[in-house]
Amino acid sequence: MDATVKRKARSPKGARVQPSRPAEPAHESDGAHLELRIWLRLLSCATRIEKALNARLRKEFNTTLARFDLLAQLARKPAGATMSEVSELLMVSNGAITALVQKLEADGMIHREVDSEDRRTFRLRLSQEGAKEFGRMARRHEEWVIALIGELSHVAQSDLLQHLTLLKRRLDKHA
Repeated sequence: MDATVKRKARSPKGARVQPSRPAEPAHESDGAHLELRIWLRLLSCATRIEKALNARLRKEFNTTLARFDLLAQLARKPAGATMSEVSELLMVSNGAITALVQKLEADGMIHREVDSEDRRTFRLRLSQEGAKEFGRMARRHEEWVIALIGELSHVAQSDLLQHLTLLKRRLDKHA
């Protein structure tokens, strides 16, 4: 940190203080396309958080964030979910879900059952072992997210959440 201290310039008694104007951008592009810069910053932050969580899940639980997300969806649905429902919730294709399901099933984390209402469809459910292991993963995941985002002040976190909520609502109108 710079050891020098900058002092505020004081105006002579009775002199009018001019309101400060925002500094001009250092480069022409600095003020342009703020929306694009925000979008890129959101992507950058999301990617960094995903990478950190994925690395920690792999190291501690030998799994991936994609598998964790699938388990999380099933944990919220005690009656189970179809492959199509899970792919819709995770916003990925059925094909992407198939490989995850096969791996989790082989590991004993989930099981498939024929749907009682539509015999052509399978319902996915957490196995007993899968529910237990997911509980351990979810607790650690929460700790990691808190550690990653917790460096922001409470006020900054609240402001960020409020702004992102507003953005999401506006984006939902365009969907």
